[in-house]
Amino acid sequence: MNPSLAERLEELCPRRVVTTGHPRYDELRGMFNGMHDRQPAVICLPVDSREIAAVVLAAREAGTTVTVRGGGHNVAGSGSNDGGLVMDLKLMRGVTVDPVRALACVQGGATWDDIDAAAARYGLATTGGTVGSTGVAGLTLGGGLGYLTRSLGLACDRVESYRMVTGDGRRRWIDAEHDAELNRLLRGAGHGLGVVDEFTFRLAPVPRVYGGRFAYPLRYATPVMAAFTELMADAPADMTCLLMLEPWGDPAVRSVVANVFYSGGDEAVVRRIERMMACAPLTGKDFGPRSYLSMQASLGETDFGLRHYWSTSSLTALPGELAEGLVDQYASGGCGDGVEDTVIITPLGGAVPDAEEPGAITFRDAAYTVLAMAIWRDPAQDDARRDWARGISRLTRPWSLHGEGHADYVNYASDPVDLDRPGRMADDTSRSIQDVRRRVDPDGVFGPAHPALSVPAPA
Repeated sequence: MNPSLAERLEELCPRRVVTTGHPRYDELRGMFNGMHDRQPAVICLPVDSREIAAVVLAAREAGTTVTVRGGGHNVAGSGSNDGGLVMDLKLMRGVTVDPVRALACVQGGATWDDIDAAAARYGLATTGGTVGSTGVAGLTLGGGLGYLTRSLGLACDRVESYRMVTGDGRRRWIDAEHDAELNRLLRGAGHGLGVVDEFTFRLAPVPRVYGGRFAYPLRYATPVMAAFTELMADAPADMTCLLMLEPWGDPAVRSVVANVFYSGGDEAVVRRIERMMACAPLTGKDFGPRSYLSMQASLGETDFGLRHYWSTSSLTALPGELAEGLVDQYASGGCGDGVEDTVIITPLGGAVPDAEEPGAITFRDAAYTVLAMAIWRDPAQDDARRDWARGISRLTRPWSLHGEGHADYVNYASDPVDLDRPGRMADDTSRSIQDVRRRVDPDGVFGPAHPALSVPAPA
């Protein structure tokens, strides 16, 4: 890092520039996934769009790569770099709600806790992450799954417009009429295309919901998974159920947990949920009427710094044969002693395949996503935990949209190389990304977002 760049950044962001040796350096560079130990040369914390543009231009002049950090939850470690500049947006967390127009203007450093709380004051919400400390920007630019996905679409489908700074230092408003191609790419392939410092989301009324968990001993996983698939086969779009194979209880033991969410008002649907989920003896239940905010907080938080490896697939179906295989693979994993292996099955459908702007999302026609989350503490477990998670993808291959190892949903990809595979992204979309990057970031200030995007320019 050129010393003059750090000095220049201090002029632009006074007392908000951190370099190696600073008392807060290790705190600010810490990653959600402890598998990654990035060492950026400098971290700066801008407070508005003008500072962001000035920082980008300074980095461009110095020939330094910039990485943007929102919530810092990216499991592949894409929120930092080695030897470059990390632009941390944690001081830009403002949310302004217009209840009459049902819109929310959300700064790029906001978390889902921020937007959920602000919108809930008016009985409104938008599709958002189920872990409150997750950054709005990172989740949305990669697509964005949540409890409202089936009724409202992905998080990116709810974006009316973006305000961003691109690698050429320009501040841009992006929507369907202003730079339609960049607007398309920001929906699913938006990481690394610039700094989105403000999103405008469309909101919808979500005053109260029925929701909560049904927990069962793992030995009843077969009837529970059968009930889950039957429940979702003809479920209304305003109902979803996350089926989780996870450690649950105190002390935690391997369990199968159905986390059900329904935002409609039909009592017949509620009775059907109760009836279907009475398929096996329960070890815990908290399903009932509750606020949307309490449902958003129901999965809790995961500490930063644990070691993670995630493996994911998008499925056309969830037959009984696969369900049994997933249970067996889960049971072979770890539970306790610092290991928290988990499998989450998320149904899609509803509004997902019908987005007005499908963007760069490749899994819209999937029926389910399956996510294997290996979470542990001891580095000696690295190989075993990775192998366990990859075993889930191997099982799903016959029913996968694009085959084993294809991380259709970028936010679940642990290895950037997972995205560099046939089927991850249409050829025309890959070419479009390169065309847009050459136009808005001609000097590669933000570098390649992923290996899949590192396509050489035409000769």
